[in-house]
Amino acid sequence: MDPKVNGQLQHDWSWLIAAYLFLGGVGGGAYTIAAINSFLDESLVVSTTIGLWIAFPALLVGSILLIADLGSPTRAVLAGMKPQTSWIARGTLIISVFMVLSFLHLVLHQFTNVGDTSGGAALINIIAVAGIIFAIGTMAYTGILLGASKGIPFWRSGIVPVLFVISAVVTGHFAIMLGIALFISGGSISLHTMALEAAGLVVLEVLAILFFLQAAFRQPDPRESAERILRKRMFVIGYFILGLAVPFILMLIVYRSALEIGSGATAIVVIGAILGLAGGLILRQAVLICGALPTLNIAGFEFRRIHRPKEPKPGIGMLPPQ
Repeated sequence: MDPKVNGQLQHDWSWLIAAYLFLGGVGGGAYTIAAINSFLDESLVVSTTIGLWIAFPALLVGSILLIADLGSPTRAVLAGMKPQTSWIARGTLIISVFMVLSFLHLVLHQFTNVGDTSGGAALINIIAVAGIIFAIGTMAYTGILLGASKGIPFWRSGIVPVLFVISAVVTGHFAIMLGIALFISGGSISLHTMALEAAGLVVLEVLAILFFLQAAFRQPDPRESAERILRKRMFVIGYFILGLAVPFILMLIVYRSALEIGSGATAIVVIGAILGLAGGLILRQAVLICGALPTLNIAGFEFRRIHRPKEPKPGIGMLPPQ
């Protein structure tokens, strides 16, 4: 029990879940940007290629982390059962379909000439539209999953899915910028334009997180978690300052620099993108670990809600012999 908070903090969802939520967001955000850019100017084909290469591997690694947290592949299969009543099952189906679509789009875009024909281009466009829909579903699901956990008032907010979608787009955008800066030569124009877009997205995320915290403070139950998250240096310094403020400043520096980006400006992009990605991971970890059960107030008396401890099993030294 944390003495600074009345309600007991949850310990069931650890850093593996935070990493899964983060990678799902990065994959969904990178794919959304890549697919949208595929419908726009040909000069954006670089960001499309990088985004497709990020999306499927990020989802794959995230799914592996989820299975590791569940303990066995069998539980992962069971998680997809009963989608009519379980958000975990719905999310499993959404992510599974999205992984298939992102993989198909990557293969058709990178390893075939299907896009050179009118019929093939139409097929890729259909996959892209469906992929965007399921990518948005994946990004939103990472927040809906928390909202479905009714015991944690801090998570039970309609703002959480919106915040996670915006953060996913931001981290996906930074991931694409990082890929262009590291692996694509002559991508100066793309980085210059994307730096301004990244700065605008960061501002949008700042507004979303402030709105989320303000809404939490207005209610007595989630206020405990909101106060706790603002006391965490990891959140204030790691997320707000290093994950949002510093990347915002660096992206403005890149945008206002000369159009031909040299090694110095490219290094600034790499630093800003890495910090932005780290901020997205810190956000999810902080929201998870600060989730607390509410304190009940009955007839003027406060009662702390706690998880019932698991019953010890006989024969393992925790119970006296019968």
